[in-house]
Amino acid sequence: MQRREWLQFAGCFAASVAAPGLLGGCSGSGRPAGTGRFAQGVASGDPRPGSVVVWTRVEPAGGADQRLSVTAEIATTPGFESVLLQQHLEIGAESDHTLRLLVTDLQPDSVYYYRFRLPDGTASPTGRTLTAPAADAAADVDFAFVSCQDREHGFYAAYRRLINDDLQRPAAQRLRFVLHLGDFVYETVGGALQVPIDAQSNPRAEPLLDRHGDPRTVAPLPGGAVNERGERYALTLADYRHLYKAYLADPDLQAARARWPFIHVWDDHEFSDDCWQSEANYRDSGVDSSTDEPSQRRKVAANQAWFEYMPVDLTNLEGVDPDLRQARAFEYAEVADSPNTVVDEDNLAANEDNRRAIATLAIYRSFRFGSLVELVATDNRSYRSDHALPEDLSGNLPVFLHPRAVLPKDIVNDLDAGRTANGGDPDTFLFLGDLFLNPRRNSPAGTVLGARQKAWWKETLRRSGARWKLWANSVPLQRLAVNLSALDPRLPDAILSGDTWDGYRSERNELMGFVLDNGIAGLVSLCGDVHAHFAGTVMDDYDAPSPRPAIAELVCAGVSSISQFAAAERLSRRENPGALETSVASLIAYPDPLQPGRVVNNLNNTLLNGVAAGLAAATTHSPDAIAAARDPAHNAHLRYADTEAQGFARVHVSALAITAELLTLESIAVDVDAPGLKRAAAFELPYRGPGEGVVIDGPQLSGTPPFPLP
Repeated sequence: MQRREWLQFAGCFAASVAAPGLLGGCSGSGRPAGTGRFAQGVASGDPRPGSVVVWTRVEPAGGADQRLSVTAEIATTPGFESVLLQQHLEIGAESDHTLRLLVTDLQPDSVYYYRFRLPDGTASPTGRTLTAPAADAAADVDFAFVSCQDREHGFYAAYRRLINDDLQRPAAQRLRFVLHLGDFVYETVGGALQVPIDAQSNPRAEPLLDRHGDPRTVAPLPGGAVNERGERYALTLADYRHLYKAYLADPDLQAARARWPFIHVWDDHEFSDDCWQSEANYRDSGVDSSTDEPSQRRKVAANQAWFEYMPVDLTNLEGVDPDLRQARAFEYAEVADSPNTVVDEDNLAANEDNRRAIATLAIYRSFRFGSLVELVATDNRSYRSDHALPEDLSGNLPVFLHPRAVLPKDIVNDLDAGRTANGGDPDTFLFLGDLFLNPRRNSPAGTVLGARQKAWWKETLRRSGARWKLWANSVPLQRLAVNLSALDPRLPDAILSGDTWDGYRSERNELMGFVLDNGIAGLVSLCGDVHAHFAGTVMDDYDAPSPRPAIAELVCAGVSSISQFAAAERLSRRENPGALETSVASLIAYPDPLQPGRVVNNLNNTLLNGVAAGLAAATTHSPDAIAAARDPAHNAHLRYADTEAQGFARVHVSALAITAELLTLESIAVDVDAPGLKRAAAFELPYRGPGEGVVIDGPQLSGTPPFPLP
């Protein structure tokens, strides 16, 4: 298809309206859900001072090939007494009967309402949306950010709690938008039956049931394939569309999308777990597998489905510097699956199928919210290089829990450096007394952003006149280290994951050096991905003798995905473990001496205070012993860790400071109207000018604190 044809098929129409500004406005507190013809509800997204995108999908009663006429209405009141726009549109199977309407010439800092009607009178639920403040307005900004919502693992209590809390707030303090940092859907289906809700429970034999007694599952994929892990995963466009339709049937997610505009980026599961460019990454060993890792056709299908179901504006980009407008709407490309084995100097796999697949859509873009906030949203998957330490190599290293977790820090750093490693002599590396051939010896240093996006990121921040710059950065920048050498001097110190920025030290150092060298103040990284809450400071080079603080970072836990602690505790289990395996496992969890049959989450303690403190906790369960064994130099940049969490983050931005809360839910296992909070951790980030350092005050805790905090 040509680009213009695709835009028409996708229902991507622009309309100009003029509307007076409004103050406040709110929607009901119930659980409105799309039914029948509008089974996925309504949504809005990408708010700018004069425009917003509204979205819906219509279920065709006459079969998949039916073309439908839909009327979109935009109004200034929820009763539609004053309709600003009536736009008649036609949609069909080409976009899976989704519709996206870009409404322009709106008033800044205003509330609007929208709905969709069919010729037979059927109407969608009513949506509420908000435009951004004008670029010169000194308006405070309130928003939430979320990530990682595995539908099969739990209910979307985070959205219900967000709505309930927002309705209790004064109009001036209500959220303007929700930032979704990715993993909106999970490409695998059926895995939740083998996953515990938390580390205290046995793997479930039966799925969760909602309040109506229906199982919390995703119906089998129309097609799909089975990977080396035994998981069934989305393979075709029909499969990916199936996932979005299933996830968007959730009433709490629908209610949130109907209440606020969302700003979306993706992470990996919208395409494939731990992916890079157009490469799937399921294999954990060098064993031959039928899994087809080069996945250009899957990448095109995943991009198309994401574009159809997300209310994104990738064409207008109102208010963005014309020199920096690089987002592009989806353009279909015919590709074959071909090996991604050779990379060019920009770290892009050099085969044409890869280039064509990742070029079908460009989602990195920026948003301005008054004079206070520039939100810079990046794509951390489509242009990144392969993991520095390949899974098939790490699987041969004997001391690690898993080929994707707890990896040797220095080896990952050396491999990430490519041909520049070891002072320009990168051919081999030494590990546990053995020499290994360096698979990256002829490669450039690793990248997450890719050359073109990285240049855009730098220039966007350099030109921004906003007081605060917020980076929608799907994977954490902070180092999450485990000092295993304190357990045994023969062991290397490790990083928790090579899939985050810890696996791409070279580029992290480059970006943080750019921030400091160019005097870019007020930059805060907002992340998800790792299924835990963290807060801390990103340093310019964690391995330098005197690292310099560069920016602050807040990481939110998943909406409903298995917590980092539960996943780590499960991976640490061994049949007939030896002394080393037992000690390592105790750094994650140990039997609770006060509650038989339960375990203590020791992972927070190990990350915050070091391995010696982790061992002290496991052997004594004593706060005094933990304090005495604490290593003050270990992860000194890390202020807070809550690895046994599902929840969300809420942020308030003013000229003087950012205040933020990382909120942990009581449970995602029960479908309720009033979800409880287990705890909240509040932080304040006072504004600091160039060269004035980074300050994070907190946490101020309410509720039950995470161990080992008092």
